[in-house]
Amino acid sequence: MIIENSTSAKAGATQMEKINWMEEYLEEGLRLAADEGHEPALKLLEKLLYEEPGYARLHHALGIVYFYYADKLELAEKHFRLAIRFDSRFAEPYWYLGKLLSDDERLDEAIDVYKNGMNAKRARKAELLNEAGRAYELKKKFKTAIRHYKKALGYSAELWNCLVIEQSIKRCKRKQKQQ
Repeated sequence: MIIENSTSAKAGATQMEKINWMEEYLEEGLRLAADEGHEPALKLLEKLLYEEPGYARLHHALGIVYFYYADKLELAEKHFRLAIRFDSRFAEPYWYLGKLLSDDERLDEAIDVYKNGMNAKRARKAELLNEAGRAYELKKKFKTAIRHYKKALGYSAELWNCLVIEQSIKRCKRKQKQQ
């Protein structure tokens, strides 16, 4: 039994080293994208796919590069979805995928992604609910939007964020009256 625990601990340590090693390259890839453009970043990150094709954070980083730097939305969407598929508890890709879908006016899909993201570990609930509220507002479902904005307020602890959300609620109420 002691040998099994020792072996298990070594395997865990090896896995942790692998993750740390990968994380350094992911940071470097995102830095390259910001400083030198998407091409060198994609070369680095795509090489890593051969090492860890099922690593959620790698797919998330690729999604960010394709979304923000390369303007290849289909590939960005693919990688955000893969990140979620490989680790549904990883919170970050939900917000980015929802944003991509919302920007593409695929509001129902965006809302579903934001709602699913609420179950992720360390989900930024205020941001997810705020974005869901925004999508409902764009669909002209103001009552539902207000409800989501109010829920977002409950998860927000920063004054500036609360003020922005409160303005969204006021805006929806004005729009409701105009209907």
